[in-house]
Amino acid sequence: MEVPGTDQKSNWLRTLLRLLTLRGAHSAAVAGGDAPVAVCALLALVVWLIVDRLQWGAGVVFDSFGISMLSLVALLVLALAYLAARLSTPPLPVRSTLAIAVAPLPLFIMLSALIDALVAERWQTFASVTLAACLLVYAALALRALSGRMQIRALIGAAALLGGYLWLGQGMDLRPTFWAPPDNVDAPDSTMSAQVAEEVLFDQQARLDEALDAVAPADGRRPSVFFVGFAGVASQKVFAEEIKLAAHVVAERFDSASRQLLLINDHRDFDSYPLATVTGLRYGLSELAKKMDPQRDILFLALSSHGSDEPLLSVANGILPLQQLSGENLAAALRDSGIKWRIIVISACHAGAFIEPLKDPYTVLITAAAADKTSFGCADDRDLTYFGEAFYRDALPRAKNLQEAFALTRSAIATRERAEGVTPSDPQAYFGEQIEQLLSRQPMRATAQ
Repeated sequence: MEVPGTDQKSNWLRTLLRLLTLRGAHSAAVAGGDAPVAVCALLALVVWLIVDRLQWGAGVVFDSFGISMLSLVALLVLALAYLAARLSTPPLPVRSTLAIAVAPLPLFIMLSALIDALVAERWQTFASVTLAACLLVYAALALRALSGRMQIRALIGAAALLGGYLWLGQGMDLRPTFWAPPDNVDAPDSTMSAQVAEEVLFDQQARLDEALDAVAPADGRRPSVFFVGFAGVASQKVFAEEIKLAAHVVAERFDSASRQLLLINDHRDFDSYPLATVTGLRYGLSELAKKMDPQRDILFLALSSHGSDEPLLSVANGILPLQQLSGENLAAALRDSGIKWRIIVISACHAGAFIEPLKDPYTVLITAAAADKTSFGCADDRDLTYFGEAFYRDALPRAKNLQEAFALTRSAIATRERAEGVTPSDPQAYFGEQIEQLLSRQPMRATAQ
């Protein structure tokens, strides 16, 4: 005896498989009540929990705050289904459009994770756009199967809603996650001041002292370069990866491999480096100066973070209320260290605003953007910003000097931004007269041919 509805459910599953493989179907009528929606939603949740956990790596704990973020995504899916149903001609049952909205989610989550993990960075944008195009084709085929005709208006409306959500998510970090580092769960009260929070955090001093102990003293025979890297924002790996590359490239060109101090906020790793804080930077510079001849040796300070034109660089690690790095407190930290000769490279939006408070005859300043402009590429799915790629990856390894490295960087970024049709970031540079003379006498190491 045949179970009632078995053929109908089987037909719907076959129809769904045809739609997901972009082959089209004659009918996509939903069978079995709400069961298909519930099964697909549950499967999507399970896949997301597993993928999200794997992407975070070891040393994280479950964070119930992710439930509220997941609710926002669920609301988005409901809104997409409702909008597609009402904008279709004739209007479609919301249950049917909800089924076709939920059905591709498990596959979409897995493919997105594979793109992040396996596709080379230069191809990730292409792969993501291709995946988005496939979803659009799927939606068009599914709506046609439901209604018997193309539903252009419904597709445009749903795409506009989804695009608005993604645009908003870029600024508000709406990506749901159920995992967080232990520090985020048991962090100090968020109402405490930044100054008190950093004093509490300064049990980091032991780790910072250990990193400083590993820094070799100056050469003694000629000016030595000491590298300090500062990655300000933990939630996006791009800043940490950029500073690590900067340390490697500067070591190659300025022979600083044994004289490096990295301060890094990175949600993936709380153990390998001292945390990036304003207090830690001030302390690190003052202690580093004791290993230098402050009147002869050169500091190469690389900073990477979000920025504003106050000038200000963002310093963030979980929910800790950290002090932000301003032009005033950065200038004070450098001045108090007593280090005279400085090369400062700032990769951030509005980084050019730091030139005025930091410039002097003994300083080189290179910034990713003008004071009133934003830079690009500050995303967690990237390893380098646009500036990081152009300066640290491409220009500095082959340039004869810093002036040429900056010129190559500025040209490459301008070409890329014109091609993408975005407002130019307009990288800026300032070369102090005295340090230019010093660098001309102590050129960078020859490039590897």
